[in-house]
Amino acid sequence: MNNMNTTDIIYIEDNNIEAQIMSLGLQRSGINVLHLADLTSGSLLTLNTPRFQAAQALLIDAHINGDDGLEFMCRLRRAGDSRAMFLVTAGENPDPDLLQALDITYMQKPVNFNHIARRLQTPTFE
Repeated sequence: MNNMNTTDIIYIEDNNIEAQIMSLGLQRSGINVLHLADLTSGSLLTLNTPRFQAAQALLIDAHINGDDGLEFMCRLRRAGDSRAMFLVTAGENPDPDLLQALDITYMQKPVNFNHIARRLQTPTFE
């Protein structure tokens, strides 16, 4: 569970090594990464558990085992999810206008952990 010094975020990434690197990189800023490796029905059920529902933000890879991370974030926004969202990809910014309209932050890999921590610690995301 969260404590006063730790913020939980969700990272949906199909590469376990990248997820571990993200976790280690954010850990020193008091950010705990809850990792999901795919968008299967089991993972989607996990997103509805209390701990995942309480997470402050979602970081989602653009391509997850053939699934489109941006489309998934669009569905979350349409369903009313207002948490901070970050599209994380090794590719170019896929659709800047759509990202801006949905209030999704684009981050190119490799990500800057300090930048993510600062964004999450601003009053908008607390």
